[in-house]
Order: sequence, then structure tokens, then C-alpha cells
Amino acid sequence: MSDTTEPTYEQKVEKLDEILTKLDNSETPIDKLAEDVKEGTRLIRELDKKLKQVETEVLDAFKELESD
Repeated sequence: MSDTTEPTYEQKVEKLDEILTKLDNSETPIDKLAEDVKEGTRLIRELDKKLKQVETEVLDAFKELESD
């Protein structure tokens, strides 16, 4: 049985950090460069989306408190 659990926000940040470190240190083989850049871009989009979602939820929670 395969584990299809979505990685956590923190795991995605860690993976992005690994990719950025490899790119910064020129450790990425040229054959894998485009793949790593695409994965990094995907992670940035997902992380940004999650941050915006959490921000909305937090603001909504505070609005509910103010209306009580």
C-alpha cells in the first residue's frame, strides 16, 4: 500500500530549501537543472497558496471574535 499523504508545509519548505541550496552551490547536474527549477517553482506556488489560505482563515476567525 502506497502512502499518498500530502507533505506538510514544513516538509515542502525543507524540500525547497534543499533545491535552492543545490542551485546556489551549483550542485545540480545540468541534466536535472530544469526539473529542479520546475519543482522549486511548483513548491513556491503551493506554499504561497497555503499561506494565503491560512491568512484568510485567521482573519475570518478574528472577524468572528469581533462580531461576538
